Amino acid sequence: MLLFAIEIIIMILAIVLGLRTAGALGCGIFAIVAQLVMIFGFGLPPGSAPVTAVLIILSIGIAGGTLQATGGIDYLVHLASKIIERFPKSIIFIAPLIVFVFVFGIGTANIALSLEPIIAKTALKARIRPKKPLTVSVLTANLALLCSPAASATAYMISEFTGLGFTMGQYLSIVLPTALITMFLLSTFVTFVGRTRIDETHAKTMLQKISAPKTKGQYTTRVKLGVLSFFVAVICILTFGIFPDISPTFKVDGETVQLQMTELVQLFMYMSAMVNLLLIKIQPAQILSSHITQAAIGALFAVLGPGWLGATIFSAPSNRVFMEEQVGNIISAAPWLIVILVSLVSMVVISQSATASIVVPIVLSLGISPAFFMAMVQTLNVNFVIPAQPTILFAVDVDETRSTRTTSFLLPGFFGVAVSVIVGLSLKTLYGF
Repeated sequence: MLLFAIEIIIMILAIVLGLRTAGALGCGIFAIVAQLVMIFGFGLPPGSAPVTAVLIILSIGIAGGTLQATGGIDYLVHLASKIIERFPKSIIFIAPLIVFVFVFGIGTANIALSLEPIIAKTALKARIRPKKPLTVSVLTANLALLCSPAASATAYMISEFTGLGFTMGQYLSIVLPTALITMFLLSTFVTFVGRTRIDETHAKTMLQKISAPKTKGQYTTRVKLGVLSFFVAVICILTFGIFPDISPTFKVDGETVQLQMTELVQLFMYMSAMVNLLLIKIQPAQILSSHITQAAIGALFAVLGPGWLGATIFSAPSNRVFMEEQVGNIISAAPWLIVILVSLVSMVVISQSATASIVVPIVLSLGISPAFFMAMVQTLNVNFVIPAQPTILFAVDVDETRSTRTTSFLLPGFFGVAVSVIVGLSLKTLYGF
């Protein structure tokens, strides 16, 4: 037990130090180096690296980076801003909904960064405190991220759960309605908690200080077709994920083998990248230097390092016996302790991909049902306690009324997580998973 505790402490220190040194990339590198300590120092056999999840994240990063390099993301931001500005009075409900749709489709919460100045300005025009729509929109971006088939954290979890007989359709049947219901209740909660209206004179003064990002008014047909190809790829992934029986099958050594969902995700993502490359000529460096690709590379290492290290520690024979016999009995008696465990890890690690790569092996090693984890998956988003997310920090900056602070996300954030767990567990019971 003592050795196991020391191994866990080394793992946590490596991840936290890596995150503080070089973000998600450092998290992966430091965790991989910690493997040396486990193998040579503690004599643990190396576990299985999450290669499939890494390949999926790479394909998502290339596809998303290509879309960004060709101007597709700018076009989507342009469309989103038009919709948000069209319904100023309903900004507390409309802005999060638009953010949800775009994050779900693209797979990155950072698209909210481009929309936050627009949300703040539209709220002031409607004489509504920007704090309210900004808070809900940032939290909603995280909710949507764990539903998106184009998000690295989701890709990792689905790659793990499919090996246990759970499909993407089952994952989304719990996580997607949970996120949508949570978003609506979160908007309602924020509407009735605290003052909503803002003084007319104050609003006019603040409006002059906010400059919403300028997007091009005209976009070529090629850019629009590129965006369409990306969403077609996402729709294809969703279709095969929800209806796995329609996936191609092959005869291999006399046995019928079905094309796996993890392979389909990669194929469709690369198809989208190819279409964008054919439509618009860009340099490879533009793709590799795009924000989405860079974020995906960081997420790739954040999954590879902690995931591999976690597999080494928790799959070691002695550790597995301790987890199953000692910790497993405690968790079986009180499954809600997993909710607290995952929340605490996500507070420190912040990255959903890195947190998932740490906690999923732990949860599975304890014999917890994947369906239970799906129901409480939004606890991966308790990353608003330590204000390190770019979307949180930028929301504070763009609010000229200074009503949005880093602490403004705590109450609605915990409310949203609590609601998501209750709704998720209710849906799990209803489905009989």
